Amino acid sequence: MRKVFLMLCAVCFLSCTGLAQFKSDTQWKCDKPSDQHSINIGDKPGHAYAVDQINCTATRGELAGVKEKTGVGTEFMEIDGDKVTGHGEFVETLENGDKDLFTYTFMGTLKDGKLQSGSDKWSLREGSGKLKGAKGSGTCKGAGNPDGSVTWDCPGNYTGAKM
Repeated sequence: MRKVFLMLCAVCFLSCTGLAQFKSDTQWKCDKPSDQHSINIGDKPGHAYAVDQINCTATRGELAGVKEKTGVGTEFMEIDGDKVTGHGEFVETLENGDKDLFTYTFMGTLKDGKLQSGSDKWSLREGSGKLKGAKGSGTCKGAGNPDGSVTWDCPGNYTGAKM
C-alpha cells in the first residue's frame, strides 16, 4: 500500500512540474484610435456608445521566450462624460509570426476625448505556437500621453505553455 501511495505522489508531482508556468511583464504603446465611430445616446450630453480600433507596439515583453511585437485591439465602449467602460479583443503578433487572441474589459478616465488613465483585466482566449492550449490572465494599467497615445503596463500569468 505504501509503494502505491508513493507511486501516486511521484506521478502527481511529475505531472504538475510538466506544466509550463511563467509570468509576463509586457509594456504596450498604443496609438490613438486608427478608426473610431460613436453614436450619441441622446439622454444627456457626452453619453455615447463607440467602437474603435487601436494599433499597439510592444516596448517590452516576451511570451514563452518569444518577443512580443505588435497588436491590434478592437473595442466597444460606453462613454459617459469623462468616464469610459468597455470590452474588446486584442490580436497579438509575436516576433516569430505566431498570433494570440486576448479578450479584455476596461475602464478609464477621459479628458478632451483622450484617455488619461485606465485599467483592464485580460485573458488569453486562444494561443498559437508555444501558447497553444495555454491559459493566461492578468491586468493592465494605462497612462495617457500628450500625443493621444496610451502606455499600458500589463503583467500576467500563464500555465500550460509548451516551453
